[in-house]
Amino acid sequence: MPVRASLTEYLRHYAALWRRRRAERLISSLPPEIQKDIGWPSAGAPTQTLYRAAGPGLGQP
Repeated sequence: MPVRASLTEYLRHYAALWRRRRAERLISSLPPEIQKDIGWPSAGAPTQTLYRAAGPGLGQP
């Protein structure tokens, strides 16, 4: 893959990762009642964050 295409793919992936992290922070800042209404995991339960499910090529097996 040419260098420019690889860089573009990386930047797109990084931008999507940033948007997912931002959305997670926003939802986590909502009151617990609203989080429950939308099905967000409770603060006390162990969860896997959204950004842990990032796409291939950036440290994913």
